[in-house]
Amino acid sequence: MNDVRRYAVDALRVLRKVLKYRELELITGLSTPALWRYVNMKILPTKERAKELLDKLLNEEVIRKIIKDNIEIIDDSIVSTSNLIYNVDFLKIFALVAYQVFKDLEPTAIATVEVDGIPLAVAVSEVFEAKLVVAKKRLDVGVSNYYEVSYLSRDPPSVVNLYIPSNILDRGDRVLIVDDLLRSGRTSQALIRLIRKSKAVPIGLYAILAFGNKWHSVLEGEVNKIYVSYVIE
Repeated sequence: MNDVRRYAVDALRVLRKVLKYRELELITGLSTPALWRYVNMKILPTKERAKELLDKLLNEEVIRKIIKDNIEIIDDSIVSTSNLIYNVDFLKIFALVAYQVFKDLEPTAIATVEVDGIPLAVAVSEVFEAKLVVAKKRLDVGVSNYYEVSYLSRDPPSVVNLYIPSNILDRGDRVLIVDDLLRSGRTSQALIRLIRKSKAVPIGLYAILAFGNKWHSVLEGEVNKIYVSYVIE
């Protein structure tokens, strides 16, 4: 069962690694001694206090600062997210952001496309206690029954195939799509088509980062909710 009290402590412990107690005081409104007790797990917050803490610790300003401080923008079309997506602490924070935003939609499965979206998808699936679905660009050896879609990738221009085993999603599964980076939105759109082929329901999309806004017109209306933590204009 999801434990909001533990989630709040997890968020606080991660942010303590990148923020000083004084900064956490300003964010949470709690004193350093109280924060220290939570960080060191001397006590757990009440459920009500935990909800308040999560709202404050995972606010947009805090999350955007973490992202901005840990990405490398190489030029106006290339960005490196490796410092974020291969850092277990940051993945925990992004998973909790996804939990805060999408918990009311009650996802039963978390889906992504290989490769860079996998660490985030694993972290989010753990928070939601949901099944993990990874669409691959090559069919695994031994998989005889599968769903397949194709889409046109522009970088580089090519036709890309995506596959998932036919037994991985159940009819009616509520699927949250996650990714580290959105660009054109074409890959996510293809994954949505793949999910629908399996008779599951794509309910939302969460991305850590997005480049520009081309993805928005492609994905608008495809799912109930789209949330991106940081958009590079």
